[in-house]
Amino acid sequence: MEEGLNPAAEAAAALQPEADAEKPEGVPATLPETVPVASSVEVTSATTSTSKAEGDSEAPAESAEVLRERRCKEALARGEAPIRPEFLVAVTGQGQVKRVAEDTRRGQDEEAGGHSKRRRGQNKAKDRAGNMNAMRKVRETQLCSRLAFLNTCSGEAGCKNSHDVEAFLAAKPSAIAEECPVLRSLGVCPAGLNCRFSGHVVDGKNVDREGKQLSEDSPWLKETTGIGQPLNESNAFSFDLISQLRKKTMNFDRSSELAKEWQRYVSGTCEQPIGAIVQAERKPVDFNGKLVLAPLTTVGNLPFRRLCVKLGCEVTVGEMALARTILDGGPAELALLRRHKSERCFGIQVAGGDVEEMTKVAQFVDEHVDCDFVDINCGCPLDEVHKRGAGSRLMSRPKVMEGIVRCMSSVLRTKPLTLKMRTAHFQDKKETEFDGRIAHKLTPLLEEWGVSAITLHGRTARQRYTKLADWGYINECSARRVRRIPLIGGGDVLTWEEVETHRRDHGVDSIMVARGALMKPWLFTEVAEKRHWDISASERLDLYRDFTNFGLEHWGADARGVETTRRFLLEWLSFACRYVPIGLLEVMPPMINWRPRQYVGRNDLETKLASQSAKDWIDITEMLLGPVPDGFSFMPKHKSASYEQNAGEAHDVAG
Repeated sequence: MEEGLNPAAEAAAALQPEADAEKPEGVPATLPETVPVASSVEVTSATTSTSKAEGDSEAPAESAEVLRERRCKEALARGEAPIRPEFLVAVTGQGQVKRVAEDTRRGQDEEAGGHSKRRRGQNKAKDRAGNMNAMRKVRETQLCSRLAFLNTCSGEAGCKNSHDVEAFLAAKPSAIAEECPVLRSLGVCPAGLNCRFSGHVVDGKNVDREGKQLSEDSPWLKETTGIGQPLNESNAFSFDLISQLRKKTMNFDRSSELAKEWQRYVSGTCEQPIGAIVQAERKPVDFNGKLVLAPLTTVGNLPFRRLCVKLGCEVTVGEMALARTILDGGPAELALLRRHKSERCFGIQVAGGDVEEMTKVAQFVDEHVDCDFVDINCGCPLDEVHKRGAGSRLMSRPKVMEGIVRCMSSVLRTKPLTLKMRTAHFQDKKETEFDGRIAHKLTPLLEEWGVSAITLHGRTARQRYTKLADWGYINECSARRVRRIPLIGGGDVLTWEEVETHRRDHGVDSIMVARGALMKPWLFTEVAEKRHWDISASERLDLYRDFTNFGLEHWGADARGVETTRRFLLEWLSFACRYVPIGLLEVMPPMINWRPRQYVGRNDLETKLASQSAKDWIDITEMLLGPVPDGFSFMPKHKSASYEQNAGEAHDVAG
């Protein structure tokens, strides 16, 4: 190991692949893009390779091909990724990999006298409480953020934060790296003296890229007031605006009147329902032929969306925000509305089950939020959202759904309204048509009520990801459109061929990707270039580094921002580990529902990136963000019913 490397660089250097160790012997440099199981790829392994004897050159080759074809068919029948045998490990006597995480969990359940339960939805907040402990501890040791940024605090007398610069700098741990990525990118680091990187603290003062000290009359204040208002981002709301929401003093007269008018219609005192305003007054959104990044809870944060935009994503949607919490001025919910300037077409998604609340949120967005469209969430499968009458449950409340759509569409003056739904909340067993699904009935009604585009996920809420999306049914819903508003289809998209097929055969104008983007955000590049990218482990690490740098710009480069970035990177890694490099596969193209058997990569880094252990995910973050603080632990927010993994248990780091 080279001397003088910082901790993050040392960790990364230890796993960097060597040039002559990129692929094991016998593995072709590229994988032919063949769909049939019996492809022309020659497989060399202990179980298939034999020496060709003179006079009998054809028989061994034919035998190897037959074995390979049988092996692939058996793997696909089990729902497993057909990984080349030279990469597989821990095979049982039946030829199947023993999945340690699943078997261990089942054994623990049996010992406790209980039954094995399928992992669905999200881990409980109480089980994930340790995720935030380390961040709270490091936050307590920081300087006043204004003092750290501007080298002075005008309200020091009443400020409750630390102002002892000398003591802080003396106790500050060693820098993660010699150069601050935020300073390099933006020209100034709002974290200032609190920054965990080097390069902009001179004689105990925070300086910009030109070496000029920051002060309360600095021109940088025109662009950012500090770490809470990142550069190049919009929708950072003023204290006055948030106070109006919290004190209920914001003027929502337009929304209240629309909600009353709707109630008069429902009660029968008004014959005509509320109609949408003239469509020409709104700026139209062009979805045609574009890839849309789905609103992804937790992992669909601003830094991840920036990365997807860099890789070719054309339309992004923010994380689902709850209407009631927005109206209460909740800072965490309002932060979900942030937009980076690189997001050329950006929508915000709101969830709620009350007509007046959703109408007020639409008015707030129309008047105060920088976005291109507003999306109603009618697809969230989580019980906590259903208790509010929102998410996919709204599909089973058609009258409330109509009121929300009509009122929101009417109150929006400058932004179009879209809606994302599933094929149904739960399938109605009394209905025989389309197995009790109802999206085909709602599609023409939503057009009439006032939506400008519909996104349809080809599953019910109850199915989660246990079954493949039904694109045939999406095509049926497309045919039911009357006004032919854009229809965006989604479900199980992982390759550019699938995007082409759905656009051609299933009546959709656009494709929305969710899990596929989490597993391989370079999918956007593959679609644009119509090719499979056998991305190397070092290239994948570079993408994580980009995400990390974007996260430090968004959440800050101080200790708190570093640990926030780490936590969201870990959440992403809990999904990204499911990606199987295509250079290891015997069959192409890959499918999103394939479960990988335990395997090793083409180098140590690729093996670590495939790990389902939280300990290995933490190791990856330490390559980019330095060592974790004492007492650090992590448990991912999301579970998976269709993909058991070893992430269900928190990993603790002893101090």
